[in-house]
Amino acid sequence: MSNISRYIELAKICKATYQGPINQHQLTYNEKVLNHQKIVHGSYKRGFCRIFWNADTVIISFRGTREIIDWFISNIKFRPVVLKNNPHNFKTIWVHRGFQRTLLNYDDKTTGLKSLQAVWKHIQDNNLFNGRKIVITGHSLGGALAILFAVRLRMKYRKYSDLNLVEIVTFGAPAVGLKGFKKYYHDLSSKTIRVVNGSDIVPFTPPLFYHHVGNEIWLNEQVIKKNSGWFVRFAYALKLPLKKFMQDHSMDQYIEKLIFYKDA
Repeated sequence: MSNISRYIELAKICKATYQGPINQHQLTYNEKVLNHQKIVHGSYKRGFCRIFWNADTVIISFRGTREIIDWFISNIKFRPVVLKNNPHNFKTIWVHRGFQRTLLNYDDKTTGLKSLQAVWKHIQDNNLFNGRKIVITGHSLGGALAILFAVRLRMKYRKYSDLNLVEIVTFGAPAVGLKGFKKYYHDLSSKTIRVVNGSDIVPFTPPLFYHHVGNEIWLNEQVIKKNSGWFVRFAYALKLPLKKFMQDHSMDQYIEKLIFYKDA
């Protein structure tokens, strides 16, 4: 199975994470149906993530920005803060305040736990890491949470992170941390793919001092390019209509563009 086909599957999973109740049997990973799911809610009765799994793989998909309140709680609070509970309490690992707060402080209305703790509980109660590959994904804000969750996974379950975590794939994700975070994230970078569509505005944010992690796949109008970088993408975007900055962020546009390149 090609990487593009797999990214299409994950993009559809990310889109489904925004929705209400869905039949997980409509979703696949590596062409195998996902048989089970658990929903973890967020504060204000909003989404947080969904956990999908079958006998082979567990996929943890984080939901992106949907309501305007998300911007005030998460996205615009870009003042960097130290990564909480990091080993050795390093003071050089700085991350986006709003994204870290979203991951650690939301409440799951079903379990009554913090949303992140609810994720751990579902994983433990269903023995999800036993023999399964682990995949983490997310769109927009959800992509930022996916990156931070991968770090938390490595902190809490180092053995499973090293052996079972196969990929972290984000779509239209902003940068998460400063230079020290990128260095700390280093051994996860080879497993991380950031898919960027055309002129999507969100991967340009936050604009100062923040560094993206992992490897970039850029879907521009002519060809797929790898690791083109912020400035090349921005120069390209400035030549297109300004409305493309927002249009290209749509999850539907990501799916459509990936299918185009798969069939080309």
